[in-house]
Amino acid sequence: MRGALVLSLVLPLLAAVGPDSAPPPPAQTLLPATLPQGWYATIETSLGVIVARLFPEQAPQAVAHFAALAEGRLEWVDPLTGVTNRGNYYDGLEVHLAVAGQRFEAGDPTGTGRGAPPFWIPLEVNGPIKFDAPWRLGMTRASLGRISGVLFFVTATGLSALDRGHPCFGEVVSGREVVSAICNVKTGPRGNPLEAVVIRRIRIQKVGDPPPLPEPVRFTPKPPEFGLKEPPAKP
Repeated sequence: MRGALVLSLVLPLLAAVGPDSAPPPPAQTLLPATLPQGWYATIETSLGVIVARLFPEQAPQAVAHFAALAEGRLEWVDPLTGVTNRGNYYDGLEVHLAVAGQRFEAGDPTGTGRGAPPFWIPLEVNGPIKFDAPWRLGMTRASLGRISGVLFFVTATGLSALDRGHPCFGEVVSGREVVSAICNVKTGPRGNPLEAVVIRRIRIQKVGDPPPLPEPVRFTPKPPEFGLKEPPAKP
């Protein structure tokens, strides 16, 4: 009887670790309960973990797109394969730009900074929190003044010149030394890290009971106006 009991306990364990079983998912990073109520992004990188508080109240569509892509709630076309995906977009991507003492950028599968899916957002720059201090999260700006809803950067110093052209949608509350380490890695002539820095995964979590995050809304930027404007009519 005792032998049968031991077998009944051991056999399920052996089955669980068999060659066909999938490895367990990585443990979710727990946020300290002392953090203020709100939404947070846990960015796990190959150099450490960064935790950032998100600002949906001042950059709703920047946060909405970032969170939806991180959680696999938006379909996107892989620029390398042409295949439509709906997975956790940022998981496994590499940092494609690091500027010593300033910032790093991520979110492009091609590693060029020009190959992210074409999700665009409005220019959300009227909130009170700016890039005049370090440890801010922002969205990058493409040609023709278009604001990406995909490519993001994290600053390691104050960069007030970015205030009028880039939404500030978060602030690093933990892992600032990780931000500095990524910004200061050795890079090639185009600012790409010589040794890959990987965004292993990004997870969106909340502390307390904040309002729900906004949903991403498709946005089509207006084309720029060229040419001379008509002079005002004379009275």
